[in-house]
Amino acid sequence: MCKIVSLNVRGIRDSAKRGSIFSHLKDYQATFYFLQETYSDCSDESAWRKEWDGEIFCSHGSRHSRGVCILIDPGVKVDKMECHFNDASGRIVLITLILNDLKLSLCNIYAPINHADQLEFIRQLNSLLIDKSDLTALIIGGDWNCALSKKDKRGRLQWKPTMYRNLILITMEMFDLVDIQRVKHPNVNKYSYVSKALNVKSRIDFFLIAKGLIKYVRKSDVLSLIAPDHKSIHLSLAWTKESPRGPGFWKFNNTLLSDENYVKEIRNMYQRFRKKYCYVEDKQLFWELLKMEIRSTTISFAKRKANWSKSREFAIKQQVNNIDDIICNSDDLQNVSP
Repeated sequence: MCKIVSLNVRGIRDSAKRGSIFSHLKDYQATFYFLQETYSDCSDESAWRKEWDGEIFCSHGSRHSRGVCILIDPGVKVDKMECHFNDASGRIVLITLILNDLKLSLCNIYAPINHADQLEFIRQLNSLLIDKSDLTALIIGGDWNCALSKKDKRGRLQWKPTMYRNLILITMEMFDLVDIQRVKHPNVNKYSYVSKALNVKSRIDFFLIAKGLIKYVRKSDVLSLIAPDHKSIHLSLAWTKESPRGPGFWKFNNTLLSDENYVKEIRNMYQRFRKKYCYVEDKQLFWELLKMEIRSTTISFAKRKANWSKSREFAIKQQVNNIDDIICNSDDLQNVSP
């Protein structure tokens, strides 16, 4: 399984905000993370890599604008990193790698807003894709600053096709790419950007992927996250059958010691198992049997607690997404938060 999350973070120079963003991203348990508007420079890269505790590939902008990076989850083992490239303006970073025997070219972009700059950006992107990527295994994601169709924009500012939008469509046709969100959800209105000031909501963050990868796609979605005005976009792919996961190595979570329900359960268990093993005279054997029972009880308790937490988290996320769906299909932008 390969999961990609993309998000415009609107600057992560502040250490508290960066730590919060990194923590929330890891909750998604994705494989790769595309971040835009990082506001980074070369001096940040080493420190951010240590904080992330995994590999980072950056294209730096300035301390107040631009900047993109691709983060690889610390627990992911890449079979081979074939190449990586970043532009000089903090708008494009591309890596080509082998993951679980499948080649992927991953490109994270942050497109400019200015029309003239957009035309130069798409020209540079096309040249880079031709020279540096594997077009049959290409995934481009990020903030395009462009809604591809009338369906992708709503509000006071009327959608109209621009030359930049037309050039994106030409790029898609030339490189055999598809807007995977529209392929998977042709009739669903979900917007990645909301502006109260402009009274507009639009889907300007999206993934373009090679048509040959469509068969591997399991999920494509737009979800809320802790960014100022952008939502995160998600893409999940699955290919060859992976080896079944074993039970793993169990390690006691000492935060359970502050859980009154756990402490109570262990105390009750102790009395019960003292009676169960009352025939055991060897104290060492009795202690080993008792530890075995404590371990079994603890694992069972921890699983129940984790399942409860996941159910609660899922319910909250479902509520957020339901509210988001209402917002996305509402014309009133003044009384809702992005």
